[in-house]
This record gives sequence, C-alpha cells and structure tokens, in this order.
Amino acid sequence: MDRPRSPRNPRVVARCQVVFERMGERVVAVSEDLSRRGVYVRTDELLPVGAVTELEVRLPDDTGFAAFARVAHLLTPSAARALGRHVGMGFEFLAAEGGAEALAGYLDDLIDELTPPPSATSAPARVVVAEPGAPLRARIATALTDAGLEVTAFADGAAAYAACQAARPDGVVAALAMPGLDGAGLLRALAVNPRLEGLPVLLIADEISDHVRLEAYRLGVRDLLTRPFLDEELVIRTRRAVASAGRRAERAVLRGDLAEISVATLLSLFEFERKSGVLVAVAAVGDQARLSVARGRVVKIEGTAVGAGRDHLAAALTWDAGHFEFTAGEIVDVDEVGVPTTQLLLELARAKDEAERSVG
Repeated sequence: MDRPRSPRNPRVVARCQVVFERMGERVVAVSEDLSRRGVYVRTDELLPVGAVTELEVRLPDDTGFAAFARVAHLLTPSAARALGRHVGMGFEFLAAEGGAEALAGYLDDLIDELTPPPSATSAPARVVVAEPGAPLRARIATALTDAGLEVTAFADGAAAYAACQAARPDGVVAALAMPGLDGAGLLRALAVNPRLEGLPVLLIADEISDHVRLEAYRLGVRDLLTRPFLDEELVIRTRRAVASAGRRAERAVLRGDLAEISVATLLSLFEFERKSGVLVAVAAVGDQARLSVARGRVVKIEGTAVGAGRDHLAAALTWDAGHFEFTAGEIVDVDEVGVPTTQLLLELARAKDEAERSVG
C-alpha cells in the first residue's frame, strides 16, 4: 500500500500559447498548467534538462509577457505514457521580475477568485486506487490527496478488492488493464458483493472501444477516463463519482458522457436488453431531452428546445458533448411514438439525410 506525499504549490490549468527557441527556430506550443514558479508546456520539441531559454507566454486574458526559464524536467514519450500525461517540459522561472512577476500577479488574482469561502469541515471521502504502474499510481494518489480525499493505493485489483471488503470506501479509481484481477473483474466482484454493491468506480484506460465501454456500463461503472489526462480532470471526475455514493437510494443504473457513448447507442442497448426507465440527455450547450423507455421501446419524448417530440430526439442524436443519466423503473406512459426503437432511429436518420440533400 502506498502513502502519498503532502500538498504542493498550487497550479492553475490554463491553455496558453508558449513560444520558445530550439536549435535556432521558434517553436509554438501550448501550456498545460501554470504556477508562480513555472509552467508545463506540451510539446514534442524537447530541450535538454538545464537548458535556459526565453519564453513568450500569452495568458487567457490576452496579456503577453516574456520571461527567462530553465528546463527543470522532461516527460519523454515513454515517461509520459507511464504517468498518463502529455509529452512536454516543465520550465522553472529564473527571476520574479518582469514577465514572471506579471504572471505571479495574474495567478494570485485568479486563485483568489477560484478559491471558495471557508466552510464547515467534514470527514474526507475515502478512495481506493488500483493501478499497476508505480509512477502513475503515485501521481493519482498525490492528486487525490492534494484535493482533500483520503487515499489508499494498491498495485493490483485483488489487493484493492480486499481493502474494500475490509472497510467500504466512498469510491474506487482503477486501471482497466491490470494483471490478475483487472478493472472489469474488479467491477464484477464489487457488483456481486452485497456489502459493496453500488460502490462508485472510475476506470482509467489508454483507449476504450465501444464494446468495452458498453460492457463497463453494464457492469455499473460510474465513469471512464482516457489517458493521458490532467490531475484536475481526475479530481473532478472522482469527486463526481464519490458524490453519487450519497445518492444510492436513486435507481440510476447508467450515467456518463455523451462524448463517450451516444444517445443512439444507448437506445439500441435498452432495446436489446428490454430495459424500462427514463433517459435524460443534456447537451453541452444546455438543451435537454427526456425519453421514457418501456421494455426497450421509446414511448414518450420531451425536451427543452422548440419543436415536437421527434424533433427533440433528432437533436439529441447529434449531441457529441454533454452527459446522460438513465434511471430504471416502471413506465406507465401511453405510447406516443408508435414504432419500435430501431424503426424510430432509422426514420430519423432518413429524415436527416433527406434534409441535408435538399440543402445541398
């Protein structure tokens, strides 16, 4: 079992243009995060550790500044893969004057703006981590601990499952690929244990095929995270999963991102498994669609945008960003659609094609 280290210097995730010189040529890259001490730059054009160069940085508020910085560390492709991060370099600013001083002032204002007011303290949520790679395991544990969670980390699924049996945590973060008991096997083991059923699990993987994604959702995974990822993204998704543990009375059996699984795929899955319940899809822009499903068949379609029922579903089928939640339960609505789900999807696809041809 690994114990993470204490919190570090606060960083701010920011995508800023960063320009530097390499072998006499200007390289244009982007930052991953900023701190008062330095910046991490995503780039394949790596400089040697210790190299000093001038960085030209353009902040999100369009303020530009220049500062000299030293390469403090590198993440080569192999190292980045082991850590689940992007290839790049960490720069350390050499002096708190000029551009570096301007950046420090910008970050101070931004951190003050983002820091929530003090609130009553409560016991930290407990999270079990299962990741076979030591560098990535340490990174995950440190990021979650710095975010205020209580973390215990293990190198395999079997040890993580044993820890969950000994004391039920508030959530689990696990790699999909592990020797012995892998992430899918861990999900199955948790699902059949009455004391651990419903425990929210976040799975991490390099690439996730549609087949694996659907199988993970069938097994009850709460969320899926693809490498490489930012610490902040990991923290947000873990907190979201852990927060759902306090809502176990709800019968939501599926929830996730529309970027990872589409409304059409969900409806096909529900039809195949003859599920009943309510699917709510929310687009990134805020539009919503609410679909009542009875034994795999869509019987009622509602939405927040202007239009009739089928218009709401047609719009939802195009959403590639947002989130969804399916709550299982008996549906007593009268069938307002009148056709099986497969036929409904085909009719909407045909109407979309005809509309596009008429415009063209």
